[in-house]
Amino acid sequence: MKRAVLVVTFGVLTLSSAGARQPRLAELLLDKDGGWVSVSGVWRPDNPIKKNEPIEAVTELSCFRHGGRELAGSDEFCLQATAMSPGGLLDVSTEWLKVSEWSAAQIIATDSSSICLTSQTIFDLKRKTVIALDVRKPEAQGLGGACNLLPDRQTYYLQDKVDYFAQKSVSATK
Repeated sequence: MKRAVLVVTFGVLTLSSAGARQPRLAELLLDKDGGWVSVSGVWRPDNPIKKNEPIEAVTELSCFRHGGRELAGSDEFCLQATAMSPGGLLDVSTEWLKVSEWSAAQIIATDSSSICLTSQTIFDLKRKTVIALDVRKPEAQGLGGACNLLPDRQTYYLQDKVDYFAQKSVSATK
């Protein structure tokens, strides 16, 4: 359940060549001293098809430069909190993400806890956006070969949650 897009919009509505409105990307909040970042949004697949559509969920990511050694295995770490309501039942989950890179340009957080996937969350500190990449573990089979049903790679972008729900509301009234 993840994320990434290479189209970058900065809080403005843009139109694609087909005239469709581009989603507004979630924007990072950055600590002026570089000690933390935070962002909230809805993960959307870069190339949506019925097979890769994630369960609708709001995700908040908070990353900290220090203090995560015992939580995530690296001094730098991220906390990902996700809230969803599949079938009308509320579910909230949290994950600690290990940070493999923290520079002036980007933060890369990884999660290998899934049976089928390794996930990378990439924070672009210059553009203040977030993308993600899920890569299927080649040796993983999963229950009944379920891992083989996943694509080798899938990218996601983090859409602004207000923009996502506004677009959804407009689409529902059409």
